[in-house]
Amino acid sequence: MNGEDMKRIRNYLTYIKCILCFILAWIIVHIFKRSLIKEDIWLFQEKHTEARDNAYHLYRYVKENHPDIKAYFSIKKDSPDERKLIEYGNIIHSDSLLHYEYWIATKYSIGSQPYGACPYPSHWNYRLKKYCRKDQKTIFLRHGISKDAIPVFNTKFDLFVCSAPRELEFIQEKYGYSPKNAQLLGLCRFDNLMASNNVSNQILIMPTFRKYLVANNNEKDASAKECAAFKQSLFYKEYSKLLSDKRLLEYLRNADVKMVFYLHYSLQSFTKIFKEFENETVIVADRRYHDVQDLLIKSSILVTDYSSVFFDFAYMGKPEVFFQFDENEYRAGHYKKGYFDYRIDGFGPVYKNVEDVVDYLIKILEENCTTDPIYLDRINQFFSIRDNHNCERTYNAIINL
Repeated sequence: MNGEDMKRIRNYLTYIKCILCFILAWIIVHIFKRSLIKEDIWLFQEKHTEARDNAYHLYRYVKENHPDIKAYFSIKKDSPDERKLIEYGNIIHSDSLLHYEYWIATKYSIGSQPYGACPYPSHWNYRLKKYCRKDQKTIFLRHGISKDAIPVFNTKFDLFVCSAPRELEFIQEKYGYSPKNAQLLGLCRFDNLMASNNVSNQILIMPTFRKYLVANNNEKDASAKECAAFKQSLFYKEYSKLLSDKRLLEYLRNADVKMVFYLHYSLQSFTKIFKEFENETVIVADRRYHDVQDLLIKSSILVTDYSSVFFDFAYMGKPEVFFQFDENEYRAGHYKKGYFDYRIDGFGPVYKNVEDVVDYLIKILEENCTTDPIYLDRINQFFSIRDNHNCERTYNAIINL
């Protein structure tokens, strides 16, 4: 029996477990805990190991400003972020029987991922939503601002949060959302960006993932075989060049500037193979010990490729650069291009080779990390709202559904 056969068997057993948990939870809710369905429960969730994205920020807002609401947060037991939820209480451990019970009974299933607060693996369980509470609403807070054509958006959510006029128009036209179901509200985590002013002398390199490079289990270190294959990728080769560029490292060392390299959640299993580039200037960040938003707030310059995290950085008005060395490969194997053109609409220059990226980074550092007026103008045109009332707007939109 080969590895693929074993994977299929594991997936099948997981699916059977999900079905059995759902059936048992449904019986418990409808026979022994009928009062749950009568309550207006708000159930929040992100990736099942995290409390650091839009769902966390909205949950915190609700607990602090509307304590009368029965709000709960689902997270995997013993996850590093669980400690952030202790002061607010109402923690439900992800994928537990209790999680299934509350998902079945909740009025508002709220998540920063596409399946609300559905137990994992969401793409299977979400099909069972029709057996949940009849008036249940699924709120998609989003993980980032849309710019590409993503198939999962064909799922019709009761509330789809948008953050910019062009994005709202794109979602309504391409995916058929009504003005009631797709609204211009802003990402909840943006509130924290505007409230913070703790910038360090630091460059942040944060590329997005590629579906064709993800390991079998992205919550554990990749296997030796997977690491060997990954090292043959253009992604690894180009970022290796950037992290080890002698001219850049010498400049950063003399200027006392740090460079933090943070892989996307789906590629974090390959973090260990970049550790060879760590030194007194370069930090290879592990998601278990580094928070994305904290890194964004503290950094002076962002280097990314296609990651929507650049919108967060632009929201703060800080300079960024796009390193797109594999555009054709990325579009063929990952997401298709949407309404956003990086060269026309982007908030920083687009480069294909390391040398140009290094030139630009040194230039920006010598200009005290000032954003070019051309890009500031694009930022102001893209965002019609840049404030710290995103949670408030989203809360009101949910109440008015």
